[in-house]
Amino acid sequence: MNNKLLLKILGCMCFIAIMASCKKVTEVPVPAQAQNRILSYKITNVQGNPIEGVVNDDAKTIKVYLPYYYYLTALEPEIKVSEGATITPATGTIVDDLLDVFDNGRDIKYNVTAKDGTKATYTLQLIVQQGNFELEELSPSATEITELTYGTKNGSADLYLSVSGDFPSGNTELDRQLIKITLTAQDGSEYVIDNNRGAKLFAGTNFVYFVLSSSAAPGLNSGTYKVKVRFYSKTVSLKNPIKITITQQ
Repeated sequence: MNNKLLLKILGCMCFIAIMASCKKVTEVPVPAQAQNRILSYKITNVQGNPIEGVVNDDAKTIKVYLPYYYYLTALEPEIKVSEGATITPATGTIVDDLLDVFDNGRDIKYNVTAKDGTKATYTLQLIVQQGNFELEELSPSATEITELTYGTKNGSADLYLSVSGDFPSGNTELDRQLIKITLTAQDGSEYVIDNNRGAKLFAGTNFVYFVLSSSAAPGLNSGTYKVKVRFYSKTVSLKNPIKITITQQ
């Protein structure tokens, strides 16, 4: 076999090998994006850069991580949606009473309608980056119960709670919004300490207290109560109850 023939045979074999290794490539079209999407969600009522939310189209959620030191009690969102879509509530609509959201878990939802009429509902999830705090027990145990006595015969009584941890904000008037003391009776009824009846709640770096009196806590009855304290987004309960006795002349 001469060299020219050998080269031709080798060339043919290479060509066949190359062709055999080639596979047909099928292009898969990229699916069209839904037109009822939230594209971005920002909280703008803060100093400096807005707080960016994380939008998850699959889960239909918007996660917003709130630095606790802003102590926001309302949110002003800037929302962008797909071209031609509308959203309810509209961008810029204030999300108010965040303390109620933290206390009661109120849902905040956004409904997006595309120009073709298809709809999607997103749920806002707020994650507050707030540290923990702890309360010192007032009663030694569930059976050794501390009693607070006040009334026309005994004047007033201090509901004084020692606190450790991330507490309070350091702004007296702001703390009166952020802090709530709730007394829960044995029948499940709740009495919320109100700051607007003359006597006011005070808080410091290691305490919170309220002066109980007939005028400061009207409607509160004698009884055994569980105590819980809410500071901004977190609520801590005492393990042991206290007893309140209101005296009369």
